[in-house]
Amino acid sequence: MVGRTRGSMTRKVVWGAVGYGVTTLGTLLTTYLTKLHISSVLGSILATTVGLVVVIIGVVIDAAKDGPEENTPVMPPPPGGYPGRYYWPAPRQIQPQPRSAAGTVSVIALVIVLCGGGGLGLAYGAQYLGHKAIDTLNEQAIPPWEKKTQDPGRERISKAAARTRGALTVTVSSVRTNQQATIVTITAKNAGKDSLELPVYANALLDVPGANTLNADPAAGTFGGTVPSGGRTTGTIVFDGVPSPGVTRLTLSFAHIFGSLSGPDNIAISVAISS
Repeated sequence: MVGRTRGSMTRKVVWGAVGYGVTTLGTLLTTYLTKLHISSVLGSILATTVGLVVVIIGVVIDAAKDGPEENTPVMPPPPGGYPGRYYWPAPRQIQPQPRSAAGTVSVIALVIVLCGGGGLGLAYGAQYLGHKAIDTLNEQAIPPWEKKTQDPGRERISKAAARTRGALTVTVSSVRTNQQATIVTITAKNAGKDSLELPVYANALLDVPGANTLNADPAAGTFGGTVPSGGRTTGTIVFDGVPSPGVTRLTLSFAHIFGSLSGPDNIAISVAISS
């Protein structure tokens, strides 16, 4: 009579460690791939491929952990049968079940069909929804003043314009417009002995002929307003609103200038732009 025994405990521990290593590597690879700037389709294919490889290796490991089946003899009853008046049936013959490679291949094929098709659809759906959620959260996290300059806009200045009053020279080198704002780039140069202050808030104005004067948003631009003695400062001033297509000239002005008793008190620069 023969019976069946499983693989040794050592074999199971070894193959269990191998399975853990494969799963860990698969997780690390998937994490790395999701950090790449790739499309939802490519991300879904990569994630599904990694998942399939891990599952298939897991199936093979499960088959290998059990090891080959071994036939071991079962002690026969003592000569003359078992004592006593009770009937003791003879142990049933257990036929060895040889492990079939075709069975393992069938399981792997089933895993590919189910996990490959369903997993790809699930991965693509998760990637698509995840990207949409991230884009929505990123859009909500952007401050309103930063949204005004996300689109650099179209350059409309015809040529650079400059104006000098006293020790201060202001040069306008760029006028760009997008759907929300007008972005003006200026350079202020101070040749005097005193530091000058050109505040942006409620002080920098953009006059548009035939329309309301545009006010500046100090948080959206990069012009700091302070021009040190003997130095220069360059930055952008962002005005809320856009000149109409027919406008060909703008006037940038600072209503008040602080820091020096010798002036200037204010300055205005006329700028020619394209329609």
